[in-house]
Amino acid sequence: MNPESVLEKTTKGLEEIETRKHKLDAKLRPLLISINGKDKASELAGKFAVLGDVNALLDDLLAQGFVKAAAGGPPPTAAGNDPAKLKRAITEASRFLSESLGPGADPLNVKIEAAKSLDELNTYLDSRRDALDTALGKTKAAQFWQKIGPLLG
Repeated sequence: MNPESVLEKTTKGLEEIETRKHKLDAKLRPLLISINGKDKASELAGKFAVLGDVNALLDDLLAQGFVKAAAGGPPPTAAGNDPAKLKRAITEASRFLSESLGPGADPLNVKIEAAKSLDELNTYLDSRRDALDTALGKTKAAQFWQKIGPLLG
């Protein structure tokens, strides 16, 4: 996590705070609640040092789609332009979906493989999160997000 990044909650993050729909880990919840679109990652790391590696926790919230970079701020990570990391994320996501959904994954994989950056891939997958969760089922969906989340951060 870029220490200068400022994060804000996504629609999914706001929904989690209001309804607990996504059953966010108890360690991440207070951190998510405190994200206000104003504090830098370094400030949050100082406030929540008792939780351990706060940067990793922020990366996790970002990868799961609960937060995003605030408008006008520096990107949360510099990885968005790493071609090797992008290729690996595309390969892993496509492979997992193909193995799980068979030919039904083809339309998703076309969009996934067209991603030009990790941010673009993350945005696309986040926009399809509910559909993927339904199509994959609870167990497979959890496995997918657990596998792909760290590759997107």
